[in-house]
Amino acid sequence: MLRAAEPFGGLSTAATADIQLLPFQLEPALAMLRHARLRVLIADEVGLGKTIQTGIVLRQLSADIDAFRALIATPAGVREQWRQELHRRFALQATVADAAWLSARTRDLPPDVNPWSLPGIHIVSLDLVKRPEVLRALEDLSWDIVVVDEVHGAGLGTARLAAADAVARTARRVVLLTATPPDAEPAHFDAITNLGRHGSGEPPTQFRRSRSDAGVTTRRKSLFLPVRLSRTERRMHRLLDRYTLLVWSEAGARDDARARLAAIILRKRALSSAASLALSVRRRLLLLGSPPPSEGQQLLLPLNDEDPVDDGLPDGVIGANGLSDIAVERSCLEELAAVAQRASASESKLALLRRLLSRTAEPVIVFTEYRDTLVQLAGMVSRLRPVMLLHGGMTARERAEVQRTFSESGGVLLATDAASEGLNLHERCRLVVHFELPWTPARLEQRTGRVDRLGQARRVHEVMLVARHTCERLVLAPLLKRARTAAARGGPAARMASLRESTVATAVMGGAEVPDQPPAGQPDVATIDIQAEASAEALRLETARRLARADRTSSSARLPPGVIVTAGRRPSRTVVVLVEVRVERVDGGPVHRELVPVVVDGVTLSATEQSHALAGVAERLMASHSLPVCAQVEKDCGERLDVIRARYVEAVRVAAGRERDISAATPSAARRLVQVGLFDAREANALAASRRAASLALLETDERLSALAPELSLLTTTRVLALRFGWDLPL
Repeated sequence: MLRAAEPFGGLSTAATADIQLLPFQLEPALAMLRHARLRVLIADEVGLGKTIQTGIVLRQLSADIDAFRALIATPAGVREQWRQELHRRFALQATVADAAWLSARTRDLPPDVNPWSLPGIHIVSLDLVKRPEVLRALEDLSWDIVVVDEVHGAGLGTARLAAADAVARTARRVVLLTATPPDAEPAHFDAITNLGRHGSGEPPTQFRRSRSDAGVTTRRKSLFLPVRLSRTERRMHRLLDRYTLLVWSEAGARDDARARLAAIILRKRALSSAASLALSVRRRLLLLGSPPPSEGQQLLLPLNDEDPVDDGLPDGVIGANGLSDIAVERSCLEELAAVAQRASASESKLALLRRLLSRTAEPVIVFTEYRDTLVQLAGMVSRLRPVMLLHGGMTARERAEVQRTFSESGGVLLATDAASEGLNLHERCRLVVHFELPWTPARLEQRTGRVDRLGQARRVHEVMLVARHTCERLVLAPLLKRARTAAARGGPAARMASLRESTVATAVMGGAEVPDQPPAGQPDVATIDIQAEASAEALRLETARRLARADRTSSSARLPPGVIVTAGRRPSRTVVVLVEVRVERVDGGPVHRELVPVVVDGVTLSATEQSHALAGVAERLMASHSLPVCAQVEKDCGERLDVIRARYVEAVRVAAGRERDISAATPSAARRLVQVGLFDAREANALAASRRAASLALLETDERLSALAPELSLLTTTRVLALRFGWDLPL
């Protein structure tokens, strides 16, 4: 009976989920469902459970809405992980909607049926969504909720960002997820906060919590391990520094960003490995002076579910013009290639990693930025322990299989940054090694965040290999230490985590310390303080869980429905009356339900009457106390019920406004990407079918608006549910 209480905007379905009920994880759902914040940005620190927070919303909405339809746009590599998490933790059945699924669904359905129109939760990659023929069908529907995961990956001015915005505009609720919001790029941040926004609508409500904010204890041990380079390696870095500084200077004078980027990439690949640098320099000698990719290069058609992850050698940049004197440049490069080749025969970092792995039998993840370094590491590590590879050249399905195998059996996982976002690898692993330092604090945190996250039961160990006599020792290691200290302190200093790589690169090329981030302008986001509400809801849900477990383990027969009469162990003139207070719509739909205990004194009962709980006694008490008690309860609860009614009316008003915005949305962004009839009549036929689907969506919106209209009328009722004679035991 006590479990049946359901406050307005409550999250009762979370009580049955396989999650720890942490109050901060309930806040986004309460803001969305109780306070009508229909667009939410969750920008928590890595590892605080953004998937779980989204799952709480999805589970409650799926229970409340008939024919519930949700779209989760996420990087392709984590689609299967999303599906598994929703099923395991929330008993939600979701569909991974890839190109093969879409083709089969289109083939099996009648031609005038939108393949996305059937109810359910669809998990799709943002790279698939941005394809015009896919986006067109998605826009023709109105979604109950759209979730955009790793939203920072939708860059400013990209097709990803346009597609995310187009789909979000058709959604009644929008959830945006990122652990690395682009604070250092105000224009990009503004574009993200405007996703799904209609006109001058309200900004999204932002939740940005650190581990300390969330009350999560950090148990991480970080070690910067210096690597003494050989004489040949030091010479290689000196030659490279001299050459890249010349390129940097000349490119700056002629405003050649491509040449400057080539110099940065050579520096980064030298820090990755001498073998990687040798390969890069030889490739540069072959490509030197080649035209940029946009000049005369055929663009590839988007036939896959995702764009390739950039962890290979970027030919389009590595061949950029450098020095004005080609002969001098070739001479520098040939000498550098020869020295790098000699240095690759016995690399100091590789030797140190070998010693490190030989001293531990624990599962370990070794991160490196480049795929060719990964292959080199695999050749060495495979002689010591079983090895798995995870890089951008693999398909999403192959990467998911590697993740599953590593989580089940452990071993050594060698990974590029294709594995640094979204994946959960903490079930067996707590040790991360950074073979070279990333050039931004955010990327470092993303890597370690694969194992340092909620659910990790052991202390996480993080080892960073730092090459002496290089910018790793002089610039990057101090930067990362400062960023970690700033993040621990919180406040404005924590903005160092959002440093752009271009800022770091400029400091590296100049041999200077990375400057502090300048203050940023106020982002266009809203906030809401509902920590107390979230704590109360977590307590209510935990109580419901305990009562549910007691029901399952109790061997006593269930009591019949109706008024329940119980007795304490000692005679008393006190009766505790349990009153149910309900707020309902005029059609009987529930809005709010709570149980209020009331103490009634001065009741004359004999010990025999109390011990036997006679039905006649209950009837007499009901006749004499029921109406006055209920009236008193309604009076005492009046102020709180007024707040609930006001919140409900506001929620209906906001929902209706969003429905009207969706119905009046601008024409499809996808239709502007392809000229109708450019190739044949199929495009025109598809557009006609799309218009029919859009008409159905508008009809659905009109029906929802009609259904919302009468819901502003609310009724309040009270009734006695139980009586208890005496209060020597808790009710």
